Amino acid sequence: MAFSILIKNGTVLDGSGGAPYLADVGISANRIVKIGNLSDEAAEQIIDATNLYVTPGFVDITNHSDVYGTLFSVPSQESLLRQGITTILLGNCGESLAPVVKRESLFGLERWTTGFSVPINWNSLPEYYENIERLGVGVNVATLVGHETLKRNANSKDERLFLLEKSLAEGAWGMSSNFSFADWNGDEEDELLGLLSAVKKQGGLYKVHIRDEGKNFLPSVSSVVSLARKSSVRTVISHFKAVGRGAWTDFGGALGIINAARNEGVEISFDVFPYLRTGSMLVSLLPTWAREGGSEDVLKKLGDPAIAAKILAELKSATLHPKRILVASALNDKSAVGKDLGELSEKTGIEPEALLVELLKINDLNVSIFGKTLNEPNLLAGAKYAGSIIASDGAGYDVAESRFGNLAHPRSFGAFPRFFNLISARAKIPLGNAVAKMTSLPARAAGFGDRGLLKPKYIADVAIFHPEEFKDRATYKNPYRYASGLRFLLISGKFAIEDGAVLPERYGVVLRKK
Repeated sequence: MAFSILIKNGTVLDGSGGAPYLADVGISANRIVKIGNLSDEAAEQIIDATNLYVTPGFVDITNHSDVYGTLFSVPSQESLLRQGITTILLGNCGESLAPVVKRESLFGLERWTTGFSVPINWNSLPEYYENIERLGVGVNVATLVGHETLKRNANSKDERLFLLEKSLAEGAWGMSSNFSFADWNGDEEDELLGLLSAVKKQGGLYKVHIRDEGKNFLPSVSSVVSLARKSSVRTVISHFKAVGRGAWTDFGGALGIINAARNEGVEISFDVFPYLRTGSMLVSLLPTWAREGGSEDVLKKLGDPAIAAKILAELKSATLHPKRILVASALNDKSAVGKDLGELSEKTGIEPEALLVELLKINDLNVSIFGKTLNEPNLLAGAKYAGSIIASDGAGYDVAESRFGNLAHPRSFGAFPRFFNLISARAKIPLGNAVAKMTSLPARAAGFGDRGLLKPKYIADVAIFHPEEFKDRATYKNPYRYASGLRFLLISGKFAIEDGAVLPERYGVVLRKK
């Protein structure tokens, strides 16, 4: 038979976790048809993959292109494409862009965007998906429903359950929660278990941003494991990490808790990003009670002298380590970008805690930071753990985004090649397992049944790259640099990247759960 595309003489890493092998890959239309010795077969187009790796397209299940706004400002998602990413899962960390019953419920998300407002002109999940399809995006897109989104758009337990069930029936892939947003109590757990019952019924995924990645790391992990056990829902902890020296020694214990649960049959895993600096919002350093409510509520607290004094006292008791907190982006005052809080404090003569509050007020809470708070042995242990997944915890950009005067976290430009070429080697992860952590494991966790493997009848999302040249080039001070070494990228059997160049056509599709 004549294939539409024939990839010849490549070193195949098929995503199963097995060792690499030499083979040809035959593609017809949007699906893989045959893998093996296809030297006598004909094709409309032949790719010579001699000395190149051929893998499934990478699947990024902790991605924030939605709430960062870049799905709409940079629909090509070029920084992701050049990493070999073909599919992203949105709606993470409790926040999704649908469903939207109350338009004002999304106003607080402006704190996440950098110079771009998300053009919300939908209410339901189908309308959201249709907007993405009309726009045309470079990567495949799926979404979870944010737990916080449900809270802001519904007034009662029954309404929240109705919105979730409706969205799941309309093609959402599950739900996400962010326990760092608010205090937790038994009543909320009862309601959450009801929501998770709906997720379970639809075979969906539950993603969790744990309550505390610092001093209360272990109990925070234990509480998520408990939810996974009680609900029997497939659960993934997002951006799993222990933040700060006080928590580093607890990382092995957390892995032990998860491992014991998995051995009992609890379906729980986690994803990690391959960097030693976190990327988060400055507002996340405020006490939990001070972050409650919308942006206006938080700003009112910061502007109230009595409340602000209480916030400052709690910040001082928390030990900030200002030299380790680098300002990455700011909405209004760019003069702080690229400087750490310690440096800014010395320059202005303002104490770091007070400076933090002032930066939030001046920039309407829209300040992001890089925190030098992670430990390399823990990163390597998490990456190597059987069942762990690699994710970016970033968003798609292009190099023109630098015009806003902000710094993106380099993971948005280099997470997957950095893991493949640097971290997996340091962690002594076999090549086949390393590729599985970026392909079949995240696809299986999300529920994408025909992606993540090079296998007949699977969708032809394929990455072809040079083993040594596939590297990240982005740094914290100069993040707007694309990864190198990717020669070809196919999305549904069509070229997104050909001979190292990104093509203008955008072939990403919206994935609706059935």
